[in-house]
Amino acid sequence: MKLVLIIAAFVGMVVLCVTGWNYGGAGGLIGGAMGFVLRLGGRGLDWGERLGNAYVGALMGMPVGLMIGGAFTLGVPYLLTAINNGA
Repeated sequence: MKLVLIIAAFVGMVVLCVTGWNYGGAGGLIGGAMGFVLRLGGRGLDWGERLGNAYVGALMGMPVGLMIGGAFTLGVPYLLTAINNGA
């Protein structure tokens, strides 16, 4: 049951990033990939532990990347419009 929940959390985040592609989902996938790669080279006695750390890094990187991507996708055009209109 624990393995099913672990897989469901990861698949759910990937589906959320793909579904929200127009709202910063690419940032979520990029954040997940960056989290995976950065945690892969960390501390660990064997590759099983390192892959576990990398999995946690991907799960932490996806929501952060989704938020940053969403802020960039939705916030930057709004700010540029406000600046150009002199508001």
